Amino acid sequence: MVDKKEKELYKHRHYPLFPMIGVGILLIRNKSLLIVKRKYNPDAGYWSIPGGHLELGEKVIVAAEREGFEETGFKVKVTKLAGIIDKIMYDNDGKIEYHYVLINYFVEQVSGDQKQQPIPDSDALEAKFVPFEELKNYKLTESLIELLKQLKIGYT
Repeated sequence: MVDKKEKELYKHRHYPLFPMIGVGILLIRNKSLLIVKRKYNPDAGYWSIPGGHLELGEKVIVAAEREGFEETGFKVKVTKLAGIIDKIMYDNDGKIEYHYVLINYFVEQVSGDQKQQPIPDSDALEAKFVPFEELKNYKLTESLIELLKQLKIGYT
């Protein structure tokens, strides 16, 4: 169930007046990427990397580490920038339905068992590590496909 605060935030994401800033994390283990199945739009039902919105007054790296923990239960630390993706989605009438600037970081897990499985948050249906060579078998978001192509991971 989406709470009142989430509904208010969602109202500003859908048909926005200005671009939203999102952060994402790439956590890699044994040539596998941690991905989550999105519960809400944009891209509900698609797989992507863990991430979310930058909050007012929050530094981007802090947001990435926070979102990594919130979406998977893993405490992570940013190691380097992975890439920046423009995500602009139009409706059937050609109006901008969603507009995000997605800032993505490579991270490392800094606490807990390195064999532990992720625990999806309330806004994710599933979370799991997927070997790079199997990523093409998943219904990935266009923005994740674009990022993976830039990084030459699974889509070379």
